[in-house]
Amino acid sequence: MKTAPNRFSLFKTSALLTSMIAVAAPQASQAIDDFEFPPISYSDTKPNDRITQLQTDTQSGKLKFTQKTEKDFVGALLKELNIPASSQALVFSKTSLQTSAINPGQPRAIYFNEEVYFGWTRNRDLELMAAEPKLGVTFYLIHRDPKSSKLSYEQHTDECFSCHASGRTGGRPGMVVRSVLADAKGFPIFSAGSYTTDQSSPIAQRWGGWYVTGHHGELRHMGNAIAIEVDKGNGAEIDREAGANMDELDEFIDPTDYLVPDSDIVALMVLEHQVGMHNRLIEGNYVVRKAVYRDQEISRELGENRKGFSDTTKRIIDHQAERILNYLLFANEVKLTGGGLDSDSTFVEDFQHNAKVSKDGRSLKDFQLLSRIFKYRCSYMIYSSSFASLPKPLKNKVYRRLGDVLTGKDTSNEYAYLKESERKRILNILVETLPDAPASWKKGEQAKQVTVK
Repeated sequence: MKTAPNRFSLFKTSALLTSMIAVAAPQASQAIDDFEFPPISYSDTKPNDRITQLQTDTQSGKLKFTQKTEKDFVGALLKELNIPASSQALVFSKTSLQTSAINPGQPRAIYFNEEVYFGWTRNRDLELMAAEPKLGVTFYLIHRDPKSSKLSYEQHTDECFSCHASGRTGGRPGMVVRSVLADAKGFPIFSAGSYTTDQSSPIAQRWGGWYVTGHHGELRHMGNAIAIEVDKGNGAEIDREAGANMDELDEFIDPTDYLVPDSDIVALMVLEHQVGMHNRLIEGNYVVRKAVYRDQEISRELGENRKGFSDTTKRIIDHQAERILNYLLFANEVKLTGGGLDSDSTFVEDFQHNAKVSKDGRSLKDFQLLSRIFKYRCSYMIYSSSFASLPKPLKNKVYRRLGDVLTGKDTSNEYAYLKESERKRILNILVETLPDAPASWKKGEQAKQVTVK
């Protein structure tokens, strides 16, 4: 992998998955380059993530990809990364720097699991984002020589950061899912506005510039629709009805060009939830590490021998813990109406292949899909490396607050939507499947197997 001592001299390459990944709350006071200074030191920190592991294995010869076609190679690489092909989401808007290769007839394919986001634009380098314990997220290009099948890797940042470390991500490396009104060539009509979307976004604002397969009843989205500009510079219109409840995409693309024929609505919903969770975990990681570092520096400068954190740092930890907890428990999730969601994709089954299952067969990956995405409203991302690598004071606070909610100690209205039966089931799942579940959750009433009918 090519690297450089700081990001200002890194490669001038295409931005990564610009329309892809979700939003963290902006902090106007945060300079975009804050993460280049201690304690983050983004460009000076050597990453250790799934892509660096892949690079080691391919360059040592331990792992080889000899597939003849680009499509077969992409399928093999996804399999190696444990990313299901059924997670495929197709975006046709020209919202990355690979605009010349993307259009409604040749959309970009995006695939994901809990650790890696994978972008494939045909006949172009692959674009990947990987969860990284210290850096939050890292950005890569993978080039495959079609003659030799040799892979070359580039870690890159500068042009990625134009969107992936902007106001949409709180000024730190993160992820963005965008919904735009795209014209017949795929160009966004920005005078019509755009949306960054996550689990709280109304369905009516989602998936503009994306293809969507699956059934959603009376709900209407912006997908599968070409926008027509109205009174140039004054907005655009789309036909939502024409793009609703579609089983196939044959009228738009040749589905045999892709690994699966779908751009599944359930996969899209999960993608938006997951990247929103990732962004909040990244924010918590960065903000709390910076606060603790500053607290320690000030204490050192003043010659203090203070134990614990300042009140300011404690408030920062508390605030970030509440933001994570709120999203973790789907507090702001949009309600599904009109019959819920359904599709013929294998995504639901494939997504659950690595589910952490309790003794009674329940998991946080169980779907509901009638009024909400999941049956048990606690994110499966609690098992992710991004959650596991949260600063200890922050992680402990999240666990403490999560325990308050699930045991009923927290009686506030904020989490009143979680009925007692759901709280108990979530707690039982976590006690049995979360390796570092706090011991306090396992004592007394918290340790009992709760049967709720």
